[in-house]
Amino acid sequence: MLAEYTCEYLYNSGKVCGNACTRVEGCRLYYQVKKRYPCTKCDKPTGSVSGRYRLHVRGYYTIQYVNKLREKTKKVDSR
Repeated sequence: MLAEYTCEYLYNSGKVCGNACTRVEGCRLYYQVKKRYPCTKCDKPTGSVSGRYRLHVRGYYTIQYVNKLREKTKKVDSR
């Protein structure tokens, strides 16, 4: 069987695996690995929910917390 796809797995260095494979998900080494995407600030690969690398995630969660507090106060004020 000929390989129809190329593996899109991102290494920590930012390079793509690029191995030929028969699965859409990736090659036999990486098809079950959690998908990684470039960080929204520094373009390093990350698998976090926030989409940010671990050094930049602090600001994301701080903003989430502040927004949560603002929504809470808006609900109290609107009553």
